[in-house]
Amino acid sequence: MRYVASLDGGGTKLSCLIADERGKLVGRAIAGSTNSQFDTVDEIQSAIRSGVAEALASAGIAAADLSAIYTAMPVLRIEIIEQALDTLVGGNTALHISDEFTFSLFGAIQERRGSLALAGTGSFAGVRNQGGFAAVGGWGAMIGDEGSGTHIGQQALAACARMTDGRGPSTMLLEQILRLWHLPRLLDVMIKLYATKLNEQRKLVASLCPLVGQCAASGDEVAVRILNDAAGQLADQMVHLIGKTDAHDLPLTVSGGVWKSSPLLFRSFGRRVQESYPQVAILPPKFDPVIGGIMLGLEAFGVDVRRMEQDTYIDFAFPRFSLD
Repeated sequence: MRYVASLDGGGTKLSCLIADERGKLVGRAIAGSTNSQFDTVDEIQSAIRSGVAEALASAGIAAADLSAIYTAMPVLRIEIIEQALDTLVGGNTALHISDEFTFSLFGAIQERRGSLALAGTGSFAGVRNQGGFAAVGGWGAMIGDEGSGTHIGQQALAACARMTDGRGPSTMLLEQILRLWHLPRLLDVMIKLYATKLNEQRKLVASLCPLVGQCAASGDEVAVRILNDAAGQLADQMVHLIGKTDAHDLPLTVSGGVWKSSPLLFRSFGRRVQESYPQVAILPPKFDPVIGGIMLGLEAFGVDVRRMEQDTYIDFAFPRFSLD
């Protein structure tokens, strides 16, 4: 039996999956973040080793049983990943260093060419066509990442501050954030955030995104406006990139946890893109990026991954999005 592993890392966590040659998931693990902007080499390599070791243990197989490992994570040097895995896997295991766009697009629509709006802890828009790859955004929370989970969380906290000051409208976001973090006042939220190191601070702020979606679903006008604004900024990035790369004939999809927070985001995003490019086919995503790595390996094994149903990897499936 052949096995393939997928390692999808970022600023929040490292997801590790192992599947057999028929596509059945047999092992999984979650480890620490693997982003060179915020994590040291030792921290990144420790996360890789612990994640792979835990996934192998849950699968009940040895590292030498892995035929291939596919990885995508924002690290500065490939050798950081190679060195972390050298002590775990044997020489017969093929290591494929990929990237976030490839994992995300293949997991979403099982294509290597297309347009993608990614919104997770951070955000960017990317296009891969016959001319190569181009992207906009992805500049980090301090100067960019518009429409990301961090951006949405920041806007929610800012709305709470304006409400507390009496400068802005009332919103249920404040009550819900205080309840989520078990804190009595917004001042305590500020203390909690600024006492946390930068990467953990980003995670905390981005973790508010699902709550914003819940408040929007309950009719909170402030939350609805925040999500519409985020969708608009993501759409602006995508529209600019489609025009820059002449990618109006390519399929467009989305990826990242932010999109799961509310169907409003996908609908608003899609409408705004089609105002500029009505001919663009906007496709709902099927799976998380980590499944993209598994599918790349399965395709190399000769599996027709395009025939896989969404229920195959239900734990990593997106909601059934619609533009209606």
